[in-house]
Amino acid sequence: MMYAIINGTIYTPNETIADGVVLIDGATIHALGTRDALAIPRDAQIIDAHGNTIIPGLIDLHTYGCLGVSLTAPERVADELSAFARNVARFGVTRFLISPTMGGRAFIAQMLLAIAGAIPNLRDGARCLGIHLEGPWLDPEQRGAFPRDVLHAPTLDEAREYVQAARGFLRVVTLAPNSPNALETTRFLQSNGVIVSLGHWSAAYEHARDALASGAYALVTHVYNAMTGLHHRQPGVLGAVLSSDDVSGMLICDGIHAHPAAVKILLRALGADRVILVTDAIPGGGMTEGAFTMLNQTARIVEGVARLEDGTIAGSILTLNRAVLNARAFGALTLNDALKMATVNPARVLGLWNVGSLNDGADADLVLMDDAGNIALTMVAGQVVYERA
Repeated sequence: MMYAIINGTIYTPNETIADGVVLIDGATIHALGTRDALAIPRDAQIIDAHGNTIIPGLIDLHTYGCLGVSLTAPERVADELSAFARNVARFGVTRFLISPTMGGRAFIAQMLLAIAGAIPNLRDGARCLGIHLEGPWLDPEQRGAFPRDVLHAPTLDEAREYVQAARGFLRVVTLAPNSPNALETTRFLQSNGVIVSLGHWSAAYEHARDALASGAYALVTHVYNAMTGLHHRQPGVLGAVLSSDDVSGMLICDGIHAHPAAVKILLRALGADRVILVTDAIPGGGMTEGAFTMLNQTARIVEGVARLEDGTIAGSILTLNRAVLNARAFGALTLNDALKMATVNPARVLGLWNVGSLNDGADADLVLMDDAGNIALTMVAGQVVYERA
């Protein structure tokens, strides 16, 4: 099937093309350019963008749930992952890493095995690129919404079991470097193609600086959250991140997990090329009200924030299209730069060349989005997976 998407402004996001046309042949982009410069084949099926922006599909490296769905048990993973993939497509996501709920070692291994079995069978919605395992190797003093009893120090034996269970789909692991086994576990994960992200750590600046300089950590999980903050005499983990020369940081850009001014500071410190927008969304992602269970705890959405019963922020209800617009507003960015943080940057971290940008030969992952951030259409590998009624 050949498509021609017309009557929209294309953000590649490296350039902007007014009155643009995108030609799609099968699963890939055949060509793109201005309406005047690009001939539309007679047999192409026309998709009218109706003046909306045409952007690359969004990529979420850290998410748990959306519209009431998350992965809760091995026997339900196939159905839950399929529903999740359809749900996030409504918000412009075309590729994602999924995070499973936490539990004991045997439960985690079973979840990883079930997810690995379900990913190749996904047929609708966004494509799952693999797994981001956040926990159980986190610092209990910076556990966020995680119950203390699910967290512990890593061992090589446990890491080996998880890698084997995930069957090549374990892509990112968040790990706190504060145990005797952390470095050897990190090196083992790296040797098996797993990206290790520093996160959930209570540490002094010097320790965090040295950890980031070691080359063991290519990412930082949700900068500002679940880490020691910045003080002018004790810069903490945050100070090490802000002063790093090469690490990329994931950011929950909802204006709640990080104040808009803090977002602007991070962008000035790291630049738009080293910030990656994520949702860290719980089952309430995309919802405006309601209650749900996560990690055997009840969370409620109150005044736009999901909190546990003790008031702790339980994760976000952010969607990635909204994160892009927030980043543009908070950081006074162009839409191109804001888009990079949810397209080009996550693709680069995962080593993917064929997604994250609109160019000849790339996968036909694209989204039609209006000025308010509402999604009109989502296409994955040349197939329309969501279209607004």
